[in-house]
Amino acid sequence: MRTRSLKDSLFYVFFGVGFFLTGCGDDNNEFPEVDGQLPGLELISEHIRTLTGYEFSLKGKITDKDGIQSIRLFCPELSLEKTISLLQYYSEPQSEYYLDYAFTIPDDIEGNSFIVKVFVTDFGGRTTEGEILITLDGDYTLPTLTVKSAKDINIVVSEGTEYTVQFQSTDNKGLAYVEVDVPELNFNEKVQVSTEANPLTSYEYSNTLSFPVNKLGTYKMYLRASDFLGNIAVDSCNVLISLVKDYTSMFYVDFEGSDASLLLRDEFGVPAMVKHTANFQYEARCYSKGNTPIRFIVNEDNFNICFGADKDNPNKLTSVIDKLWPIILPESGYYKVCINTQEEIYSFERYIPDSNPLPIGQEVMAYNPGDGGKQSYIYQFGLAGTGFEGAFGFSTNQVYEMTPNAENPYELSCELRFPKEDYLNFTLTPCHPWGWWESPSWRYIGSDNHFCGDGSESNIGRDIPAGTYTFIFDTHLVQGKLIPKNN
Repeated sequence: MRTRSLKDSLFYVFFGVGFFLTGCGDDNNEFPEVDGQLPGLELISEHIRTLTGYEFSLKGKITDKDGIQSIRLFCPELSLEKTISLLQYYSEPQSEYYLDYAFTIPDDIEGNSFIVKVFVTDFGGRTTEGEILITLDGDYTLPTLTVKSAKDINIVVSEGTEYTVQFQSTDNKGLAYVEVDVPELNFNEKVQVSTEANPLTSYEYSNTLSFPVNKLGTYKMYLRASDFLGNIAVDSCNVLISLVKDYTSMFYVDFEGSDASLLLRDEFGVPAMVKHTANFQYEARCYSKGNTPIRFIVNEDNFNICFGADKDNPNKLTSVIDKLWPIILPESGYYKVCINTQEEIYSFERYIPDSNPLPIGQEVMAYNPGDGGKQSYIYQFGLAGTGFEGAFGFSTNQVYEMTPNAENPYELSCELRFPKEDYLNFTLTPCHPWGWWESPSWRYIGSDNHFCGDGSESNIGRDIPAGTYTFIFDTHLVQGKLIPKNN
């Protein structure tokens, strides 16, 4: 009996061992070995400089032909214990994995230096270990960069191709380098400012650059300042290389004569501003009484640089004084006049305004949507403001009335008297029986003599000498001028 029992026991032992070996063999077949090598671990950075409270990432590339089983991140000082089991996220073994684990060091941590151990294990049980040093000497503040030279640079080939670029840069911990880069011109200059061992927190770049004469066009110039941890401040400038100058401002005059005193007769409004639509291109909108002469000037107070039609070739634009005469707008009405100073061409076309003139003198209805109240009244338009004789203040119950031009109802005018020098401040607005501010209305901005119709700017007045003046305002062009009456 004992012998049989022993045989039975041995049978069950060998049966169990066979079952166990068979089970192991099935597991190995599920993840067969390919090369039996250690996992590959390439850490993006083995030293991360940070500060408490800021999130950073532990990054690396992991490879293993036998399949990556897990990645373990361990640093007891940071209370970091994280195991990433890839089979929790993937149905099949991965031979390549990009680690990107975000972590934030608590504000109350003790110490300034920590080592995070990275353990990578494959399905063959082989492990590769790496280390990442974490130090609390990071920098998350961008340098500052202030451009002192022009942001729009125009290199006129005939006047020279050199330009001095200047900018100031600072950083709270120190500047590594500053850089000037014009990629399309294959120009790059990098200046090493300081080292982390001997940091400079401020640096002024000033250098005269020479631009190519055979590269006409517009280019971006990038200015950069970097600290030691790669925080980079960037600004940019536009560089225009041209045969002629691209003027940032342009004006038009609608009268004959080239005496500079003709530009000084008004208090404001003459000459009228022109729109700068593109490099070398300008657009004026104006009203012609018939055969109105138009010229373009660069300066408000002189005719030193003036553009008009070419006497020898009337379809061309010129700035040569001896060859220049005005562009004539033959009929009465509104015109759009365009010039291109580089191509020396101009064009003009007559047009009719889309909007109707103001209904001055007509009966209109005031309506209150709140209570349904109505009141008819005669429409008036004028100045609400202060500084001139007869001003009613900033109220629309009563305005200093303007009168339409009989030949052009879009043009309004009135006489303004100043018994003494005074501060003119006003809004052009309709009169309203209930004192409401209705549209359209325009605020006078005396700092540069323009009119704001969208409410985005506050009124700015200006001092006007004693005398009597004619004030003219075009509601279509939104242009106004104040001209003395033989004071």
